[in-house]
Amino acid sequence: MVSTTTGSEIAVRQQRLLIPRLSLMMFMQFFIWGSWSVTLGLVMTQHNMSLLIGDAFSAGPIASILSPFVLGMLVDRFFPSQKVMAVMNLAGAVILWFVPGALVAENGALLIGLLFGYTLCFMPTLALSNNIAFHSLASSDKSFPVVRVFGTIGWIVAGIFIGVTGIASSTAIFTLAAICSVALAIYSLTLPHTPAPAKG
Repeated sequence: MVSTTTGSEIAVRQQRLLIPRLSLMMFMQFFIWGSWSVTLGLVMTQHNMSLLIGDAFSAGPIASILSPFVLGMLVDRFFPSQKVMAVMNLAGAVILWFVPGALVAENGALLIGLLFGYTLCFMPTLALSNNIAFHSLASSDKSFPVVRVFGTIGWIVAGIFIGVTGIASSTAIFTLAAICSVALAIYSLTLPHTPAPAKG
């Protein structure tokens, strides 16, 4: 009887710790997105690429349509969500690291290509983070909104941060996003194991 009570107490404690862990995941993910996407047009204007702003912002929606066909099947059948999320964020960080060079060189084709490649990596992580959260939370209908709101907070904090630091119109926003992506990739490996739903 004592061991059962102790076991249930441990489970409750772990569940309580799970919400802050998942909330931090959401915060970091949307901080990364908000740190570069909000002022992308301003940065492009600073580097004489204002005519390509529409093309740059089209990369995300197109990537959102294409990436689930391939990545969705791989995750559903073969790989745990948290590991795929780590790989995607690390690959995204590498791509983001080269974006400032394309802007400085005023190479529009390279910039659009890099942004498209990055969004192909990033957009699936939105579904992956939701999958990890829903799989891990005992009462997801009550707990998930609490976790998800930290994504919105992350977006807002990112906007305030780049404004306060004065990098909103600088290529430094991509360097910041790349560093945060590496941090999230590492953090993803510590998240609860979320097996492939359709494995076997």
